[in-house]
Amino acid sequence: MTTIELRAPLDGVILPLEQVPDPVFAQKMVGDGLSIDPLNQLLTAPCDGTVSQLHRAGHAVTLTTADGIEVMMHIGLDTVELKGQGFTPKVAEGQQVSAGDALIAFDADFLATHAKSLLTQVVITNPERLSDLRPASGRVRAVVMYLELAAGAAAAEELKGQIVSSEAVLVPNATGLHARPAAVLANLATKFKVE
Repeated sequence: MTTIELRAPLDGVILPLEQVPDPVFAQKMVGDGLSIDPLNQLLTAPCDGTVSQLHRAGHAVTLTTADGIEVMMHIGLDTVELKGQGFTPKVAEGQQVSAGDALIAFDADFLATHAKSLLTQVVITNPERLSDLRPASGRVRAVVMYLELAAGAAAAEELKGQIVSSEAVLVPNATGLHARPAAVLANLATKFKVE
C-alpha cells in the first residue's frame, strides 16, 4: 500500500472540513480533506506534483501527484468574488513543483476585510482513489494528512465505452464555474452509471 504525506501548505490551526461555514465544502461535495485557519500569507506545495489547475482569480490551485491524486487548495471563502485582488500566483498551469515550493502569496489583511473568511481548504478532489485519509488536528507546520492509495489506484484509468455529449450548457454565475458550483454538478453526476 502506498502512503502519501501531505505537508501543511500554510502554518495555522486545523479545523475539520465539516466546520467550514460553507455547505459545499462542509458536506464534502468538492472532496475530502481539512481546513486551515492561516497564520502566514504564503500557500506552498504540500507535495511534489504538477499544477493541473490555477484559477484565474488566483485564489485556488490544484496539484496532481504522480499517483494521480488531485490536491485542491482554496484560500478563503467567496474569495473568487475579489477577481484576483489580494492574490499573487507564483506558479503557472503545467508547472512541476516540489513540496514546499511557493504557489500563491496573499494579503491576509486585505482578505480579512473583503472576504467571508480566511479559512483555507485542502481537499482531495478524487477521494475514491484512496483507501484511507487521515488528517492531523491542532496547530500545524508539518504533515497535515496521510493518504493511502486504494489498490490499483496508482495507474490512470482508461476510458471505455460510449462517449455522450450535449450542446453547450450556459451556467449563469458571475464568477464562472469554479470549485463550489462544479462540485454540485459533479455530485449530481455520481447518480449515473458513468466513469
